[in-house]
Amino acid sequence: MNKVLRVAMVTYYPADPNRISGGVQAVSARLVEAFRQVPDLDLHVVHCHSDIGQSRVEAQGNVTLHFIAQTRRRIAPNMITAIGRVARRLHEIAPDVIHAHDSPSFALAALRTGRPTIWTLHGLTAEEARHYRNLFHRLAHRLTLYHERRALTRVPYLTVVSQHLVDAYRSLARGSKLPDARRWRVIGNPAPASCFSLPRCPVAGRLLMPAIVIRRKDPLTLVRAAGQIRQAIPELSVHVAGALLDPAYAVEVRAEIARLGLQETITLLGGLDTPRLHEELSAAAIVVLPSREESAPMALIEAMAAGAAVVATAVGGVPYLVEDGIAGRLVPPADPPALAAALTDLLRQPALCDRMGKAAQALARERFEPGRVAAQYLALYREAV
Repeated sequence: MNKVLRVAMVTYYPADPNRISGGVQAVSARLVEAFRQVPDLDLHVVHCHSDIGQSRVEAQGNVTLHFIAQTRRRIAPNMITAIGRVARRLHEIAPDVIHAHDSPSFALAALRTGRPTIWTLHGLTAEEARHYRNLFHRLAHRLTLYHERRALTRVPYLTVVSQHLVDAYRSLARGSKLPDARRWRVIGNPAPASCFSLPRCPVAGRLLMPAIVIRRKDPLTLVRAAGQIRQAIPELSVHVAGALLDPAYAVEVRAEIARLGLQETITLLGGLDTPRLHEELSAAAIVVLPSREESAPMALIEAMAAGAAVVATAVGGVPYLVEDGIAGRLVPPADPPALAAALTDLLRQPALCDRMGKAAQALARERFEPGRVAAQYLALYREAV
């Protein structure tokens, strides 16, 4: 039997496991569920954010959840004060190894402890910042970039969710004594185990976009494509399942739906809990993601695990997930006619959609089954120690 390994995972962890917002929360929840099955692991999950109303600690078997509340202020002070708050809690936990996710503030907090540190990068910060028009968000991303560059040169072990991110970040991460082959690891995002057993009950003409309504996800391109598809596919229905996080942009999307007369065709469902999202996945003939930038989107991974054919834009890490013509179709970003053509072609061929969905699920079992992903991280934890 291996010695019990104490791991601190610093991440955005959902307070309600049935209501998950964003890919990092989804990844964290899936990993924690897989780690619950590991008997020689003592896992401490630390989440520090202004969305936590009251600090608390919850012990659940071999997993202890640490929720650290922050006063809701401008993001810059929170981003800075989180480093000290998290570092103090990590000193109290005294883990053998620390695994930080996404935020460079979490990685810098881990480094303050002097303990072996692993940092998982979930996206390309510089690319994401291009899609924010709000001055406040742009300033916040500048601070994030500053922290990111400090952490990249100092964290000994870096994992990424797509080879795309290795290519993007390698030149910024010089300075480690470890060779690149040991320092960089590509470990895929885990799909929810429950998705693999979802029934397939596709509704003819039903499209599902499971993504938050923000400019980077580009639902406007899907709306404009739907305007072209409707003539060929009269039974077309489009469900957008995601929180309306940018109210001003949501107004633009609703206005375009109205301009094209698609009020009866397109439904903005808002954020859904897990059971409702699973219902939507089961009913979707095709899952579509028209994003302008992505690394390893959980929306596509969950759709593939559920056995749905996917149509997505060939941006960032998406081509590493979806082989064009096998598990789905890839199209250029911000191109409504190309998206409409791909969707129309597949909606007319339900048998082809079924074959693509089965191929997507087989690939997801091989690369994104949560037990396999957790095993890769466990091996890295022991190597780091």
